[in-house]
Amino acid sequence: MKAALLEAVKTINVKEVPTPEIDENSILLRVRACGICGSDLKFFQYGDRVKKFQAVLGHEIAGEVAQVGGNVTNFNAGDRLALGNEIPCKRCEPCMKGLENICDNVQSIGTTLPGGLSEYMLLNFDAVSRGPINKMPSNIDFDAAALAEPLGCVVNGMEFARMSRGKSILIVGAGPIGCMMINLGQILGASKIVAVDAQETRIKLAQRFDADHYILSKNFLDEALKISPQGYDVVLSASNNAQAHENAIKAVAKGGFVNIFGGVAKGLNDAIALPTNFMHYRQISIGGSFSQTKEHHKKALDYIASGKIKTEKLISHRFGLDDIRKAFDVVERQEGLKVIVNP
Repeated sequence: MKAALLEAVKTINVKEVPTPEIDENSILLRVRACGICGSDLKFFQYGDRVKKFQAVLGHEIAGEVAQVGGNVTNFNAGDRLALGNEIPCKRCEPCMKGLENICDNVQSIGTTLPGGLSEYMLLNFDAVSRGPINKMPSNIDFDAAALAEPLGCVVNGMEFARMSRGKSILIVGAGPIGCMMINLGQILGASKIVAVDAQETRIKLAQRFDADHYILSKNFLDEALKISPQGYDVVLSASNNAQAHENAIKAVAKGGFVNIFGGVAKGLNDAIALPTNFMHYRQISIGGSFSQTKEHHKKALDYIASGKIKTEKLISHRFGLDDIRKAFDVVERQEGLKVIVNP
């Protein structure tokens, strides 16, 4: 089979490799769609979270079951599956608290385990028995189902930020995740949605999602507060820039919630200054959400199946596996929104 191998930082090549062999407790998945995430770009550019080269990236995955081990009873050949990426142990303290996405012993598809930028991938016993794997609704295709992984992260982020009907939202970063935040915020009944980005191309692409206001600026705080002088009930910083996170905090309303959603790449400074009096007198909450659980992933699939998620506007590019370098170039240059690889 073919697989895209990250052989070193910024070096990815498609090569012939052996097709994985299943045992009695595993599944062979024929990958039909795999999105390239901003996290994949960090892994590509910095080696962030990659445990060992050669690595197969890709964790936004949908495919169909090609082979099933004899002991597997919950899936059958031909099943259409969509995958989250964090496989919890279900026995550590975070798992016992329902925080399976930040499991102490987590296995991650596309980093600690081979991912979906390949024609086939092995779902081992841990993935089959405990992983965030959900059967696809019958009315969606593989490309749309691959979006459930990033959308599941947004579902988690919205729930963590206590989003509810009537609240205003500021979204910092108008890339694919930011556009999903606009879309889901509308579904959840936001009273006002303002999206920010420093790149004109990003703003133009995000305008198709009909937020109430768009701000093209790196230093967005003053303009955001002109639109909503009291601040925003929910601030979601989907940026990978620490200074953007710092400005996001200063845009929150009294009693509001700031979710530091975007991670800063390994080796870059992620420290920010916290305005303690601002936090104290406004009684605000600041936190960060990461990834998703199987339940968040299932909710995301249901949102997609409902037709309320604008998948046709989210997917801007599709590539075959042989064009993996072109696919990463599009993501790196921020030329589109979701880039899907069809192995």
